[in-house]
Amino acid sequence: MSDPFFQKKRQRTDKGARRARKDAQAADSDSDHGAGLDAVDEMDLRHSFDEPQNDEYRETPAEAKVRLARLYLDGLREKEEAIEGIDAAAVDRDNIAARLRKDVEEGSGRLHVRVAARLRVPSTDDLLAVHGHRAAVTCARTGSASPYFFTADKGGRIVQWHLRDGSQACILPRASEHTTIPISHTSGAARRRERARRADQGSAFAGHASLEPGQGHTGSVYALAVSDDGQVCASGGQDHFIGIWHTTPQAPAQWRQALRGHKDAVRALAFRLGTHELLSASYDRTVKLFDAAQLSYVETLFGHQESIQDLSCLRAERAVTAGGRDRTCRLWKIREESQLVFRGGARSKAQALLEGGDLVDTNTKNEVQEGSIDCVAMIDDHHFVSGSDSGTLSLWSVAKKKPLFAVHAAHGWSEHQHATEGLQRRPRYITSVACLPYGDVFVSGSWDGVLRIWGLDEGLRSFRLLFKLPALGVVNSLQLLTPEIEHMDDYPVVPALWRRRGGLDAPLTAAKGHATQGTGTAKRTRRAGLSTVDGRVLGHKESIAPLLIAALAPEPKADRWLDQPGAATGALVVPLWLS
Repeated sequence: MSDPFFQKKRQRTDKGARRARKDAQAADSDSDHGAGLDAVDEMDLRHSFDEPQNDEYRETPAEAKVRLARLYLDGLREKEEAIEGIDAAAVDRDNIAARLRKDVEEGSGRLHVRVAARLRVPSTDDLLAVHGHRAAVTCARTGSASPYFFTADKGGRIVQWHLRDGSQACILPRASEHTTIPISHTSGAARRRERARRADQGSAFAGHASLEPGQGHTGSVYALAVSDDGQVCASGGQDHFIGIWHTTPQAPAQWRQALRGHKDAVRALAFRLGTHELLSASYDRTVKLFDAAQLSYVETLFGHQESIQDLSCLRAERAVTAGGRDRTCRLWKIREESQLVFRGGARSKAQALLEGGDLVDTNTKNEVQEGSIDCVAMIDDHHFVSGSDSGTLSLWSVAKKKPLFAVHAAHGWSEHQHATEGLQRRPRYITSVACLPYGDVFVSGSWDGVLRIWGLDEGLRSFRLLFKLPALGVVNSLQLLTPEIEHMDDYPVVPALWRRRGGLDAPLTAAKGHATQGTGTAKRTRRAGLSTVDGRVLGHKESIAPLLIAALAPEPKADRWLDQPGAATGALVVPLWLS
């Protein structure tokens, strides 16, 4: 008898039962599909218009445009009627049409703020100044809606000032050097640290911001940028990173984070108008885009062959950079990921003779070749101005590869007695330039002791000198902007409250108390939308006088080859006047 272990086990299956279940499921599925098709045929797919619906869902695109236009016009009328002393009869059809045309110009990205013909030379008391730095001041910046302005120096220190009266709000100190060497408690530096510590606790003068280890700059600060809302301040310099500071009207600036990525010193910074998008230019020949609100890196732009010296941007996703020794300006179209190259430096005698004749100097010693484009500023989305080491101011259009107009040796000539070659005569190079955003005014600086205010013509084909402002020293940075205010009494600067009026070399004086907007033919602001010049209705920004801020020092921003004797270091704040 065989072992039961080796016997084949009979497999019992229930194939019949499983087949029966599959047939039943298939029948149920067929019945379901059939019922679904019948149900679709019996459904009423017609829309019932008897049900109450929102009018916005039933209107056509044309009707929606009409409705939104009516709402916009109603808002304009309410804004005009809200102005004190104006009745409804003054708000006529022509005024509304002019405001509509002005709004279209503002949205087009072209020049629309025309104030050059109405600018007047400010008085000496309007040349407001602040000191507060031991090292040379390299930059001064503010935002259009910020109550503060910031200055930075070669020592790595940033000072926050009140724009209204010029008082010091806070000092953002240089980062502390961490070392294993014991720190002295009796030296002069130790006593200064103790005074700063007491100031942080409120027991002394306006003090230093408290920084943790690793916060703050360790080298010279070359660039500052402040967002339009005044909530974010960015600083960059010799230590290769960008410092982000958070500011509020009630408290001094606080360190947030360092944005890294550049491999060399950060030379220029700029916020895109109305946003917290930050553009930076560096000696490593790259332009980087950051989101300061999210503290994040976005992208890097390549193209320059030499260290980038300056950067400028407005509201559109475009930026212009000055390439320094590569003698190019580049317009970066960030969204399209493309760039336009504008080459400078080429100048022939034949071309200069054809263009005017007076540009050719018979004295060969005065023939100057442009070797570096050092500063740039955007006028609007299609035009910009550049300054070079040959003292040339050039007006560019994105539609042309060559300048539309140029003024050579715009800030005159400097003379130097050489030991072997005798008297050397060279043009003063343009150290800084700034444009009024979407405006027909720009300002340039060098070390000839004046700031030159220029006005563009109607067709943006040339520019002319309007007037000069005294400014002793090397102009390391310039900013020209329109403050964001609603009423005449809201102008951010009150000159009578400042203690130093008349320039950096003026002595301190007592504040005069509350100041008015001024008398006579010049005023800080006018009623927007109701003022007219030559029959033309002014926009809101055309009714507000621009604000000029300049950083002055005895030496250039990143070098020490030039020393201006008698020049002080500080910032100059000039509220301009409109007629």
